Amino acid sequence: MRKLLTALAIAGATLPGVVGPAAHAAPQADPTAGLKQYSDTFSVQHPYDLDQSARFSTSAGPVYNAWIQKGDKPFKQGSGTGPRTEMRWHSTWSQTEHQWSADVLIDSGTEGACIMQVKGSTGGEAVYINVHDKGNLYNSVNKTPIATGLWGKWFHLNTDFNPATGAFRVWIDGKQVLSGHYDAPASKVWYFKNGVYNTTGAKAEAHFKNITFWQK
Repeated sequence: MRKLLTALAIAGATLPGVVGPAAHAAPQADPTAGLKQYSDTFSVQHPYDLDQSARFSTSAGPVYNAWIQKGDKPFKQGSGTGPRTEMRWHSTWSQTEHQWSADVLIDSGTEGACIMQVKGSTGGEAVYINVHDKGNLYNSVNKTPIATGLWGKWFHLNTDFNPATGAFRVWIDGKQVLSGHYDAPASKVWYFKNGVYNTTGAKAEAHFKNITFWQK
């Protein structure tokens, strides 16, 4: 069970598609300020009965393309989890702040899919970005969207989590749209995932480019 204690939409997000009042807010700081960039590698989790190329591709840029169809199998036989095509990043951490950043495009028709997770090694997610209601973004099962109308539009997404304090933050196009606290046991390690997990529609597809990683 996710131990999501608080989730707070940050006011002053003035860009189209970002939830918040259209007030004249002061410019916000670079989400990566004070962090160091690092490199990471990934493996692709995809339906176990299909070749990777049936659900994942790389195009010029590079742009990483991930999709699933309703009724797809889980990533391994016997798993009780939903279908997925996700880039599972290999670096893990326990007590230091880390951040994932990328340009993201969600195809029209994508519903009920998670596109990005800060995942715990023993289950649970500090950040879990879902797509519902024709391109609205939600964190976990929160009822308030953090962004709206993003089907078919490139946007920049930053997600940050510090297990030492439990603080998580999310930015869209440089505007902070969410902050909160997740109760993170010190024994748990964390890693990033992006792609598509689960779908309530016929097909879910997302595209990622300019993926970068940052740490304190």
